[in-house]
Amino acid sequence: MILLYQKFISKIYIKNFFIILFAVGGFFTSIDLLQNLKNLPDSANLQILYGVYKFFNSISYVLPISLVFAMLMTTFQLIRTNELVSLYSLGISKFNVLKPILIISLLITLFYILLNSTNFINSDEYAKNIKRFGDTSRVSSNIFLKSFDTYIYIGELNQIKQIAKNLKIFITKDNDLEEIIEAKQGYFEDNHWVLEDVLRVKKPKLNNKITTQKKLIFKKVKNLNILHGFQPNIMDNLFKNRTFLTIQDSYKAVKFLKKQNLNANKAKANLYMMAIYPLFAPLLIVILFYKMPISSRLFNQGLVTFIFFFISLILWGVLFAMIRASLNGAILPEIGIILPIFLLLCYALYMHFKRF
Repeated sequence: MILLYQKFISKIYIKNFFIILFAVGGFFTSIDLLQNLKNLPDSANLQILYGVYKFFNSISYVLPISLVFAMLMTTFQLIRTNELVSLYSLGISKFNVLKPILIISLLITLFYILLNSTNFINSDEYAKNIKRFGDTSRVSSNIFLKSFDTYIYIGELNQIKQIAKNLKIFITKDNDLEEIIEAKQGYFEDNHWVLEDVLRVKKPKLNNKITTQKKLIFKKVKNLNILHGFQPNIMDNLFKNRTFLTIQDSYKAVKFLKKQNLNANKAKANLYMMAIYPLFAPLLIVILFYKMPISSRLFNQGLVTFIFFFISLILWGVLFAMIRASLNGAILPEIGIILPIFLLLCYALYMHFKRF
């Protein structure tokens, strides 16, 4: 059962969180709109959609720090009105005061992680496509990729619609070309590619360096199932060296790259960034709250408020810099993302159990 004081603290925290989130997110969105409005299509609907996508994209950056700042604002508000010391004087423990804030921040963080399993993470890409092409979908061209002993060329790829045009697939064995497959169009379905209007060209087989056949074999087929598990978004993002992948697609990309003995650090960094990094906020909330004074008479409130906000920004900035370094391949993702979150977890647990 939620107690009365917990409802009171929850309302203040939720109000402060949304104020900060919309204020900071709206600020970044407004600056972007002012810079790019002249490059956007004339359609008002597309301009509004561009702004919405840009705001969604800003959430990826400002949501964790907004959760922390909301806790600081809530706590200092309680300190300024002497409500915090009154709660402690009634025998309520620090953890019970922190509990509603911690639960709300965890729920919001888990919801954000869930959003990273959807197309929500493509918000920035959708906004860029509106600015460049006047549409949310994009078409990549002249893609050349390798899958085990198979080389794939794609003239055009629409990641959103999962359709490719002008495909050429070169199948090799022991560094020897065995077959060339050409198709005018293909689409991704049931975890494989279905090629349409296919031309298969097989070269003569070699037997002791002597051809057993005298000419190439040409064969036309209506449909051909091929490239199992080679998903369009993974293909496009690997080709462009980008990280617009959902959590589940990032996991598949890691497995795919490992199977081919390729470096999967960037894909792992993207996976950790979306699934592990958001936990930074609830952990930092625990640490900072236990460091809070209980009464405004014991400190210079303006100075201490500045120090807590500054420390939060520094920690957030350092972690964000380490994430970018991990995504660029400069450091291992386990060191750049997993290790800092693990250290925060250990210190948060230490701060909590030290009170008992």
